[in-house]
Amino acid sequence: MTAAAFFELFHQYGLLLVCGVIFCEYMNLPGFPAGVIMPCIGVLIAQSSLSLPLTLVLSVASGLLGSLVIYGLCYWGGEPIMEKLFGKSRKFRSFVQKCHEFIDAQHGRGLALCRIIPMLRTIVSIPAGLIRMPVKWFVGWSAIGIAAWNTALISAGYLFSDRILTLVM
Repeated sequence: MTAAAFFELFHQYGLLLVCGVIFCEYMNLPGFPAGVIMPCIGVLIAQSSLSLPLTLVLSVASGLLGSLVIYGLCYWGGEPIMEKLFGKSRKFRSFVQKCHEFIDAQHGRGLALCRIIPMLRTIVSIPAGLIRMPVKWFVGWSAIGIAAWNTALISAGYLFSDRILTLVM
């Protein structure tokens, strides 16, 4: 897909497209790196008549929904799903154990902290589901971390949109 085609889609679907992209990013689908996507969303919003505050609120809601899908799969599917996806990988099991310990030690705050650490931020839904973290904790702490991450990156793209566009155009 060319940049022109993407801009045309954005102008046609606006915030619906933004929500879809963020939802996919939080489901950890390949090809959706937040470090690129979120600032680009900010640039697109700055170049349109769409609202930055509304975009930020919708980005958090979309991020939460994507995270809840992964959390729910792990919460209700647990180990059998993880076995299918990751096999008996010691590295993955070690990661899940470390996340579990960190989340437990921080009494849930660890989940919010994990949400602002690149690479860990989208994967942390897996151990949260596997350890059956209460949904209200998961949603509350995730919302805080997702809001911090999305606001920082989308706002950066929005505030520096003119500079970014002069670099890429």
